[in-house]
Amino acid sequence: MKTKNTILSEKDSKIIEELILKFGTIVSSQDLLSVFKKEYSKASAHNRIQKLHKFGWLLRIKKGLYLVVDSISSRYMNNKSLFLIAKTINKNSYISLHSALNHYQMFDQYSKSVAVINFKISKSFNFSNNIIRFIKISKKYYFGFKQIRYDGKLINMALKEKALNDFLYLNSSFNSASLVYEKLENHKNIIDFKLLQTIASKFNVSVQRKIGFMLDQLDIDSNYLWSKVKKEKSYSKLTNDSKIFNAKWRLYYDDRAFK
Repeated sequence: MKTKNTILSEKDSKIIEELILKFGTIVSSQDLLSVFKKEYSKASAHNRIQKLHKFGWLLRIKKGLYLVVDSISSRYMNNKSLFLIAKTINKNSYISLHSALNHYQMFDQYSKSVAVINFKISKSFNFSNNIIRFIKISKKYYFGFKQIRYDGKLINMALKEKALNDFLYLNSSFNSASLVYEKLENHKNIIDFKLLQTIASKFNVSVQRKIGFMLDQLDIDSNYLWSKVKKEKSYSKLTNDSKIFNAKWRLYYDDRAFK
């Protein structure tokens, strides 16, 4: 993506303002033309749109769709812009993992990537050195999100409890397990533990064991999940390198994740 290297003229500044007021920050080519043609001839409007794209005031999302940049002081794209772009690329998606936890102020590390769950594509998109990463899951796990409004548009945001389950389902690393346990421990006051277990029960037995085991470590009632898995004879691993066996949950775990 190109960076801005010029200041808008007064005329173009007013056009940008009108575009955002009328259509929001995500606009189509037709939206652009409908506004630019009020100030320019048709040919000049096309040329001016291309100029503003070149100078970085219009960032192309895909053919026929642009993100309008409204301030020269915006040197990087924020999460709001990336969330809107993700929804535009695939409306059947929701924001999850660290991006959702950041929305709920449960994740304090800055990230230049946005995690987007969907059931169609597995692909990453680069916008001004920020990554939108589409993660494909089975359609049966496409649930557990709510609609929130950004810039006048609705996007799908994972419930905090679903984002935590998504972490454990999608990633069996030590870092993932440690992060989920840390969030459960440090944000007890805002997590609905009944909902957490209800969501876990819709995943595979491995996720159910992981959540149940973690709740036991925190002295939180895990009976609902225990009733779901107690007859299972298989075993699971909390992380790829787990070696300590817990007989109740039939789960190999790494005790470093709970220190």
